[in-house]
Amino acid sequence: MSLGSSNSKWLGRKSGLYKWYEIQDNVAYYLEFNQPKIIYQEISTYQSFTLDYTGKYVNKKFFIIPTENLYLFGVLNSCFVWEFLQNTCSKLSGGALAMQTPYVTKISIPNASTTEREAISQLVQKCLDEKGINCEIWEKEIDERVAALYGL
Repeated sequence: MSLGSSNSKWLGRKSGLYKWYEIQDNVAYYLEFNQPKIIYQEISTYQSFTLDYTGKYVNKKFFIIPTENLYLFGVLNSCFVWEFLQNTCSKLSGGALAMQTPYVTKISIPNASTTEREAISQLVQKCLDEKGINCEIWEKEIDERVAALYGL
């Protein structure tokens, strides 16, 4: 069908039936919103990976990683990953980063031993338990452990 043709009925981008709320895309992933997940903003001026256990739904300005892996969460919030993102992501006005999936998926997550994963996870849990208040010492230790994993 051409745009100027009035004889053909547009069937959408994909064949098959879909409801109005499916916005012509497969929504089979919607159950991932009900699970624990890491959420991050598409446009960010600071490190903002957050963990959600409440089943929040987010709009198209946020992305989700369907996991509650505290080790991954700690690595993503390390100063070294933020430095990597600052050197990888497209820069927007005011120094904001465009943190789309192609950039974030380039983050190399160190393959740590079970002992090291547990240690980082426990430090992350301490920060979560304290709701991020007075966690500088634990955050510094997470950064030091992540640095060692990256060989820095």
